[in-house]
Amino acid sequence: MTRSDAVAVVVPNFNKAKTLRACLDAIYAQTHQPTEVIVVDDHSTDNSPAIARDFPCTLITTPTNQGPAAARNTGAAASTAPLLFFVDSDTALAPDAIENAIHLLHHTPNAGMVQGIYAPHPLYDDGPVEAYRVAFEHHWRKRSVGRDTGVLLAASLIRRTVFTEAGGFDERLRDGEDDEFGTRLPERYRLVATDRVVTRHDDVDRLLPLLREQFVRASTKPLLMLRTWQRQRAGATGTRVGMMSPDRFRHLEWSARVSLVASGLALLTAPLTVAVPWLPLTWPAFGVVIVAANHRFLRFAYRLRGARFAVFAAGLHLLAHVTLVAGLGAGLPRAGYTLLRERTRGARSKPAQAGVRR
Repeated sequence: MTRSDAVAVVVPNFNKAKTLRACLDAIYAQTHQPTEVIVVDDHSTDNSPAIARDFPCTLITTPTNQGPAAARNTGAAASTAPLLFFVDSDTALAPDAIENAIHLLHHTPNAGMVQGIYAPHPLYDDGPVEAYRVAFEHHWRKRSVGRDTGVLLAASLIRRTVFTEAGGFDERLRDGEDDEFGTRLPERYRLVATDRVVTRHDDVDRLLPLLREQFVRASTKPLLMLRTWQRQRAGATGTRVGMMSPDRFRHLEWSARVSLVASGLALLTAPLTVAVPWLPLTWPAFGVVIVAANHRFLRFAYRLRGARFAVFAAGLHLLAHVTLVAGLGAGLPRAGYTLLRERTRGARSKPAQAGVRR
């Protein structure tokens, strides 16, 4: 192994005792062995630290829970290898994941980062909700292979120089830090999405937590879009601000655009049912449109687990899209408030700055 192949695996962890052992077993079973494995335990209240101590890794424990962005930054700062491989503690890498990632990084012109995809089956099969979630994550990321897409930090290799140039992760964010980081990746480096780097994921397995997670993640998007829009207005160049800019919608697959529009229209008609009682009769039509637009995924679900699962996935897909649009709508006031507050602060600071003598 040459110095250019030396890789540090960084594992942020918070209360993942169920999966941490499988995660670390998979890391130490890699065909390309990492030179460093750093587990950053973000103030877990379960026995995660005890599990990590069973392995020859470096364990860092934080005094308070700071979020995954801070945990990843901490792990990166504590490592020395020129390559960083970020792995989520609720995933288990395929044995050749690191080897394949390093090969692609070294043999793809201008590659700065390589990100993998989820396997179609969960790490632990805890029921149909989790099966749907993992199947969908696999399907859309598989279709994104070869394109500039959102960052998946569950299995991503990045050059330390690129990570440093991008400025690390924004520790103010508890969610969406991966998308925000992707907008700061210098454009001159390629982000390689590949299905040769695969990890199995233990995802949420109950309906309400899944929808709540979908809502919360979606509610962060408008603020992230605002940040990137402000950077564009300020003349930011050389980074992927377009990954989260307001015109990102135009670059989505037609199925995603149709689904979002249909879900939005369904939500907009809901308050009007008081005045127009027959409006709920239009909702099945919106559902048919969403199902038709996502026929590729539903065919994949059918091949994966059969007809009953495909029908279940169709219903859950409808709920997920409506929840997504509701989250986006809920995030708009927060983004607007942030913009107004920043403008107010800027207006107040101008008179003070005018009176400052240098």
